[in-house]
Amino acid sequence: MRSYKRKLGARAYRNYSPETLDKAVKLVLTKKMTLRAASERFNIHRNTLWNKTKEIKRSTTSNSETVKPKRQHGGQPIFTKEEEDTFVAHSIAMASYGFPMTLLDLRCVIKSYLDRTGRKVPVFGNGNFPGREWAMSFMKRHKYVLSERVAKNITYARAATDTEVIDSYFEHLEKELEGIPPEKIWNYDKTNVQDDPGSKKVLVRRGAKYPERIQNCSKACTSIMVCGNAAGQLAPLYVNYKAENMWSTWTENGPEGARYNRTKSGWFDHQVFEDWFINLMLPILKQQDGQKVLIGDNLSSHINLEVI
Repeated sequence: MRSYKRKLGARAYRNYSPETLDKAVKLVLTKKMTLRAASERFNIHRNTLWNKTKEIKRSTTSNSETVKPKRQHGGQPIFTKEEEDTFVAHSIAMASYGFPMTLLDLRCVIKSYLDRTGRKVPVFGNGNFPGREWAMSFMKRHKYVLSERVAKNITYARAATDTEVIDSYFEHLEKELEGIPPEKIWNYDKTNVQDDPGSKKVLVRRGAKYPERIQNCSKACTSIMVCGNAAGQLAPLYVNYKAENMWSTWTENGPEGARYNRTKSGWFDHQVFEDWFINLMLPILKQQDGQKVLIGDNLSSHINLEVI
């Protein structure tokens, strides 16, 4: 994070307290001290004193005149106080649910909010994506409510030995699933498939420097989302390729009802997860009456504003 440093020889900026300014203005208004004398005594620029006294005289002589609220110094805020309070409440709620956001997640939520409301913020650039400095300033403005802490990661080995955590989880899950039939309880997860078989030891002539094996592989990964319910029914597969563009031949002769997409990395991001939920999973859930449950993990790409 960068911080502003005053340049040498620059004009001094407000080296006085509000109480000192009020005292100097009061002496000038009561004519106990001239404007120049008050400026020299309290080390306040005479233009500041003149503007302040003029503002007070105008407000006292004309009660019907509407005084415009003064703008704060420096850059003006991009969001209103109500909007920033909503972002703070959203961050706290996500942490209470067990899915705490990082600064990058917060910036993604802000970008999604701006895109959906049709707003363009020139400071954020053409992508409408807030910078890290804005996020740090946001945290500084709300330092009494939010704090950035290092999250404690729990390994599978530790979770397996912590029976209290497991028992508590299933007790809460049992209450949430009470009265819901098995066909309305869905669980989703994704897996990553690679066509690279990896390196293996092979038999070659002793002294061979570069043993090679002819086998087609691209080392590209393909992500597959699998979702099924407790009654044994499976939803159509969602396949996500690692590519810049989608080729029509990649969608031929696939599983029935499957949906396809692509990302630069091959992994599920916020947009791909939203596409899977809105266009593939949500129509299935809408066909079922009553309450449904969709269970998944806390991957960062699942923190999607539209899906929530």
